[in-house]
Amino acid sequence: MASSFKILLLFFCDMCLALDLSVQIVAPERATENNLRSAISRGSSAVNGGRYNPLRSEGLFVEADIFFIHNEFPTPQEITEFYCSEVFQKNASAVMSINYNQLTSRATDYIEKTALSLGMPVISWDPVSSGALQSDQERLVLQLAPTIYHECEAMILLMERYNWTEFSIVTMRDMGEDFIQCMELMVNLTSIQQGYTTKPRFTNIATIVLEELETEYGFLTDSQTEYVKTELQKLVKARSRIILFHAKHFDTRNIIEVAIDLNLIGPKFAWILTSSSIGEVDLSRSGTSLPQGLLAVSQNRSVEKVEEAIETAVKIYGESLKTLLRSGMNSSEFYPDFSCNGDGDFLKWIDGKTLYSAMKNIELKSSSSPRSRGSSSSRTRFSSSSRGRVSTPDTSVPIKFTENGVIQHVELNLLNVRPSPESRIRGAKQWDKVGRLYPKVEGTQVSLTLDIDEIIWPGKLPTPPRGKPEKRAFKIATKEEEPFMIFIPPALDGKCGHHQVPCLVNAGTAKSNTSYPNGTVSYCCTGMCVEILETLAEQLNFEYTLYEVPDGEWGIKDPVTKEWNGLIKELLDEKADMVVTNFIIDEMRLGIIDFSTPYLESGVTIMVSIRKGAISPYAFLEPYDFYSWILILIFSVHATGASIFIFEWLSPSGLDQGKTSTVEHKFSLFRSFWLIWAMLFGAAVSIDVPRGVSSRFLANVWALFALVFLASYTANLAAFMITIDEYYDLSGIEDWRLLKPTTLTPHFKFATINSTSTDSNLKTTYPKMHKYMSKYSQVDVKTAKQNLKNNSIHAFIYDANVLEYTAGRDEECSLLTVGRWYAMSGYGVGFRRGSILKDEVDAAILNMQFTGDIERLEKFWLSGACHAKKEKKDKRSNKIGILNFISAFILLATGVLLSVILIVLEHLYFKSGRKCLKKYDKCGCCALVSLSMGKSLTFEQSVFEAIDIQRKHKCKDPICEMNIWKARHQLDIALLKIKNMQKEIDDAETSKPSGSNIETNVDVSKL
Repeated sequence: MASSFKILLLFFCDMCLALDLSVQIVAPERATENNLRSAISRGSSAVNGGRYNPLRSEGLFVEADIFFIHNEFPTPQEITEFYCSEVFQKNASAVMSINYNQLTSRATDYIEKTALSLGMPVISWDPVSSGALQSDQERLVLQLAPTIYHECEAMILLMERYNWTEFSIVTMRDMGEDFIQCMELMVNLTSIQQGYTTKPRFTNIATIVLEELETEYGFLTDSQTEYVKTELQKLVKARSRIILFHAKHFDTRNIIEVAIDLNLIGPKFAWILTSSSIGEVDLSRSGTSLPQGLLAVSQNRSVEKVEEAIETAVKIYGESLKTLLRSGMNSSEFYPDFSCNGDGDFLKWIDGKTLYSAMKNIELKSSSSPRSRGSSSSRTRFSSSSRGRVSTPDTSVPIKFTENGVIQHVELNLLNVRPSPESRIRGAKQWDKVGRLYPKVEGTQVSLTLDIDEIIWPGKLPTPPRGKPEKRAFKIATKEEEPFMIFIPPALDGKCGHHQVPCLVNAGTAKSNTSYPNGTVSYCCTGMCVEILETLAEQLNFEYTLYEVPDGEWGIKDPVTKEWNGLIKELLDEKADMVVTNFIIDEMRLGIIDFSTPYLESGVTIMVSIRKGAISPYAFLEPYDFYSWILILIFSVHATGASIFIFEWLSPSGLDQGKTSTVEHKFSLFRSFWLIWAMLFGAAVSIDVPRGVSSRFLANVWALFALVFLASYTANLAAFMITIDEYYDLSGIEDWRLLKPTTLTPHFKFATINSTSTDSNLKTTYPKMHKYMSKYSQVDVKTAKQNLKNNSIHAFIYDANVLEYTAGRDEECSLLTVGRWYAMSGYGVGFRRGSILKDEVDAAILNMQFTGDIERLEKFWLSGACHAKKEKKDKRSNKIGILNFISAFILLATGVLLSVILIVLEHLYFKSGRKCLKKYDKCGCCALVSLSMGKSLTFEQSVFEAIDIQRKHKCKDPICEMNIWKARHQLDIALLKIKNMQKEIDDAETSKPSGSNIETNVDVSKL
C-alpha cells in the first residue's frame, strides 16, 4: 500500500516570522514512521550542520513530518486532496515520491503529473519508472532509484565479461518498449569505430514481444501455451544462446516452462532476467520454481535502501538551497504559494524549474564537497560553484544525475538460481547473490565494476556457455560464372591465396589427369559469391564444403523425363544443402526449391561487338543537311552569281547593256560564277572582277557570307572527321532485327547458352525466336565472346550482370551491352523445400544489405576497366590514317572524274557542237555567258583580240618594228580578202534558187 510523508523546512524571513518551507514525500507503508523520521533526521543534520552554512545565516532549517495515503489505488480526487491538505498547507516547494512496483505506480504517475502542472520539482524513488530514456525539457523529476536503463547496462557488462556478442530479447508488449530501446542504446554506445565505419560489438539477433497473458489460476491455457511456443520458436530458428528476459514476475514461470519444453533451457543457453521478472526476492528464504542456472539482475528494494534514498533526497534538497542562496536568490522565492482556499495563485511556479536545475546539478561524493555543474535551464544568476566553506554530507555511492534527471551510479545485485543447501526438500532451489554492480571510485574517475563470485550454470556446469551455437557443416554446390564464381588452380604449395577458398571442381573443368575417386580435383574458388558465402559462414557459424555441380548444368526440367538436372538436381537428391552462385530466381525454379532474399538484382540483356570503322565517305557533307546544301550550293551561289552579272550588264561603268566590248571588259556569266566560287572557298586563282558599283557591293556581301559559311563549316567538320565505332544498336529483346532476322542480308545471327535460365525464358516467351537462335547456341560466355569478335554471331543474349562484367573487363574494350534489360529478377541462395537455413540466410543477407556490404562487393567485383582505358585514350592525339581521311580522297577522285568528263564534252563541242551553235548565235549572246565560247564562234573577235594584245605590247627595237609592220600589212591584206570573200558568199546565198544547198568553205589557212 502506498503512503506519503512530508519534510518541513523552517526558516525566518526578513520580518522575523517563522515560516514552513516543506517537501512532500510519498513512501511505502511497510516503512515505519520511526524509520522515516530517523532517515530524515540524518539528512537534516548533514544539511543543517557546518560552520559556514548559508541556510543558518538566513535562519532556515530543514526538518520533516510524515503523512500517509492509505489506498493502494488512489483516485485523482484523493491526490488533489493530498496536495490541498498537505503540500499547499505546508507551502512545500518539492515533492518526493516512492514506489516499489507496478501495482502502486498509478499513484506515482498522478503525483508527478500534478507536480509538473504546478511547476514543482519531484524527487522520485521508483524502480519501475519509464522515464530513464525520455528527453523532456519540461520534465521536473529526479530519479534516485535504479531503472531498467541501469539493468541493461549491467547485462552488457555481463556479456562483455563472458565475451557473448549475440543475444535475443524476450519481453511483454505492455512493458517491453523501454527495455528494447535501452538495449538498442547500449549496442550503439558500445560500437567499435573501424576507420570510417562503426561496427557493433553486440548484435541482437531476435526480438520476441509477447502479448499480455491473462492466466487462469496462475497457469496458461492451451491456446496461450501454443502462442508462446510459436513465438519462442523464433529463438530456435535464430539459434540464439543468450536470452535477455523482461516481463512481470507472475508471467515468468509460465514462459520459462514453455522454453523448457522447446529445449531452450540447458547447458548451451544463458538466460538473464531483469528485476521485474523475478519480483522481490528474499535471499534469507529458500524457494523458487525456476530452473537451476538462471541469472538475474536485481535491485535492492529493502527498507534500508528507501531510508538511504530519503536521506539522500534531503541532502540534495538542502544543498540545492545553499547553492541558490550563494547565487543571490532571495529565500522568499522558494515558496510557490499555492492554496485550495480560493485565494491562492495556481499559475505555474516559475522558480520551480530553477530549484529543479539546482538539485539536478548537485554532485554528492564521499568525503567531498557538493558541487554544482550549472545548467542552461537555470537562471542566469545561478552560480555553477559554491561560495565559502560548506559541510560535507556523506553518501554510500557518488550521487550524480544525467541530463534527463536520472541518477548515474547505482548498485545492483547479480543473482543465480542454485540448489538450496538448507532445504530438506530434494531438488529445492533458491536465488543466491553471486555478484554486484557498483560504481568504483578511483581518484576523480568513477567506473562501473562487476564483481562476480562462483556461478552455477545450466546443467550444473562450472563454465559458462559459449554464447554461440556450435559450428555446423554443409555441402554447397556451385557453378563457375565470372565474376561470381571463379575457379583458380592452387599455388605450388597447394594453398589458396587471398579472397580464395578451397573447393572441388570436376576433373574435366580443371583439365587434370589426377583426381579423387569421385572425379573431382582440389582447386581454389574466388568471386563475389565466395565473399558472400564467407560472410554467411561467419555470421551463421558453419563450415562448408564447396564443390562444382557434377554435370556442369544450371538446372532445367527435361520435357520428356520431367526430371531436373544440374544444381537443382543436387538439392532435390539432398546431395547439397545450399547452392551459392549467381543462381537466378525464376518462376519454374521457385516451384520446386526455395530461394533466399535476392542479394543482387539481375535481368537479361544483349551484348554486341564494336567494329572499328572509318570516317564516313560523306563526312565532308555532314556538317549541313541536304536542304542546307541545296540552298547554299545551288540557289545561293548561282543566284548571287547571276545577280552580279545582271548588275554588271546594266551598270554604265560595267558592260552597259552590251555597249562595252568584251575585249575591253572581259566579264561574263561564267566568269561571275567563277568569282563566286573562288570567293566562297578562298581560292588563289586569277579572276575577273566587276566594275559596276552595285555588282561590286553585292560581291562584298557575298564575301562576308562566304566568311561566315567557311567558319561554321570548318568548326563543324572537325566533329565529323573522326572514326565512327559501328555496332548493332539493338533496342532490346523486341528489336525488329531479333524478331525478323531473315529480313537482313546476310541474316542476323544471335544466340544464348543452352540449359540456362535465359534459354528457358526465351523458349517460353519467344518460341519462334528461340527456335531460330538455337542453331547458333554457345557453349559458354568465353566462346560467345570470341564468336562476337570474329563476327560468327552478331549478338549474344544472356545474364545482364555477367555481360556487363564481360564487356567491362574485355582486353580490347570491343564489346558493348545494348538495349533495355528484360525479365528482371535477382540472384539468391538455393535451398531444399522447407530448409531451416532459409530464414537464417535471409536475415544475414538483409543485414549485409543494410550495412552496405553487398554494395561494396558489387563495386569491387562488377566494375570494369574499359571506361578508364577509354578516358585515357581520349587524352592523347591519334594519327590520322588513310581510312580516316577517305572522304577527302573520294572528293578529289570525283573532281578528277568530272574533269575528264568536261574535257570530253569540250572536244565534242569543238568538233560538232560549235557549228550548230554558230548558226543561232548571230548577235554574240554566247560571249556574254562565256567569253571562250564566244571567241570560238567568231574568228574576227580573235583577230581583234590579237591586235589589241599587239597594241598593248609595242616593241621599240627597229628590227622588231619592221617585223611588226610587215605583219600588220599582211594582216590588213588578209582582212580585205576576208571581207571580199564574205561579200561574195553573201551574194551567192541571195542569188541561189530555193531548195538548193550550197556549202561554202573558206580555207583560212590559204590566206
